[in-house]
Amino acid sequence: MKQRSRRQKANNVKRPANGLKDALSVLQALISSKNKDLNDLTSALTSLSQTHTIALQWIPSHCNVFGNETADLLAKKAAALQQNDYTTTYSEAKTIIHAQQHEEWLQEHPNHVQNDAYHALTRAEQVVIFRLRTGHNRLNHHLYTKLHIGTSDQCTCQTGGQTVIHVLQHCPMYENLRNLMWPQDTPMAQKLYGSLEDLRRTFMSETGLSI
Repeated sequence: MKQRSRRQKANNVKRPANGLKDALSVLQALISSKNKDLNDLTSALTSLSQTHTIALQWIPSHCNVFGNETADLLAKKAAALQQNDYTTTYSEAKTIIHAQQHEEWLQEHPNHVQNDAYHALTRAEQVVIFRLRTGHNRLNHHLYTKLHIGTSDQCTCQTGGQTVIHVLQHCPMYENLRNLMWPQDTPMAQKLYGSLEDLRRTFMSETGLSI
């Protein structure tokens, strides 16, 4: 009799059943008796509750993840807009998204020059111009001040730091070369951001310097 009683008590003990859900709206809809869209789920949970103790818990998703938070925000905004009754192909959707991203990028980079002659250079020429424009190069000034390589930032001519401006505009070691390539005084902006001809006349390769 005692064993049977113990078995009955054991059978009457409800086992726990935990449900984790990231959709808060679903859990809120389960609470509302007026919502009929979840009748099947409600019935299933009612049946399960006969043998289990059910605990439903909301697990917030996408929290503090910038990309996901942005996607959620845009999805909510889109859902609030009037929905057009026509279909868009996958290819059309990609084109629309790409155009919108490009437009946003242009707005965020107002100084971008779309017709920059840089894009018409060869790959090797682009590398040189890019390094000269950014200052991230192998000239002594950058190596010494940023990477702590060498004993000083001085140019071989010993008249100043070996910067891009010094080499292109002032270094006496390259005065003849400058006069040959640029017979008239030419500002740095033209040498580094001018026409395709201007960029190709920028004479760093002729100096023998490693850029």
